[in-house]
Amino acid sequence: MTTMSTAGTPTHPFPAGQVSARWIGNDLPVVALHSSASTGGQWRSLVECFAGKRQVVTPDLPGYGFAAAPEPHDRADCLAAEAAAVLRAVGPSAPAFHLVGHSYGGAVALKIALAYPWRVRSLTLIEPVVFHLLPQGGSDADKRLYRGVLGVRDRLRGAVAAGWPAYGMAAFVDFWNGAGTWDRCEAAQRQRLSAQARAVMRNFASVLGETWPLSDLTRLAMPLLTVTGETSPEVGRRVTDKLVDAAPEVTAARVFGAGHMAPLTHAEAVNTLIERHVDSADALAAASRRASAA
Repeated sequence: MTTMSTAGTPTHPFPAGQVSARWIGNDLPVVALHSSASTGGQWRSLVECFAGKRQVVTPDLPGYGFAAAPEPHDRADCLAAEAAAVLRAVGPSAPAFHLVGHSYGGAVALKIALAYPWRVRSLTLIEPVVFHLLPQGGSDADKRLYRGVLGVRDRLRGAVAAGWPAYGMAAFVDFWNGAGTWDRCEAAQRQRLSAQARAVMRNFASVLGETWPLSDLTRLAMPLLTVTGETSPEVGRRVTDKLVDAAPEVTAARVFGAGHMAPLTHAEAVNTLIERHVDSADALAAASRRASAA
């Protein structure tokens, strides 16, 4: 859920804010949602991939980049609120769009697709952290993975309460990227990530507070692409596999040699998958319109 480079250590902070390619023709835009402890700038290579073809909108999620953190009295620990914030950022000029989400951004993207399906032409989910699905079904292995997620959440929460956010963020970073990753970070990067501990805590509260059942995925009418990394943590691959089993129209891709941060470490492969999925969904919609007209 945190930003990593190809060298296996967190990168320097990404530029924040709305990043978009030039609007081209009548093609629907792509809206891409970033992972925890990152910003919309995470998608710069995706913007470059679509440059000259279609618009890419990369909003900062609440509490990151230029997006204001939720007020204490707001319902911050709620994916529905995050989804609403994204739609406000996108604005009314894009009544429909292709939606991409990575990690926490994937959980928000899935919430949008379930709540506002008429706005989503296609959906791409890269290891979305919809952890609440793990206990459903009663598998001992899934419950074990869920307890591991709760353990990271609890360590982060306890560390923040004790005034040592770096201790909690170390567990978070190593959970997603392998033991020792935090220790290999530069001091400035550790400081930046530590400052995001509360935002990451809110993200945990949002995803763990969800209650919708796996069966809700049968309502997804848009084409779905799921992407996982070959070497990603087991929990990321398992949650994605549950989506693949439940969704009615899904294509599953696994990126060879990649981990949880595949959109950064293996950007070319991931961007190619997204571009093909988006173009295919538009072609399918065009064919459906022609058939209806006939």
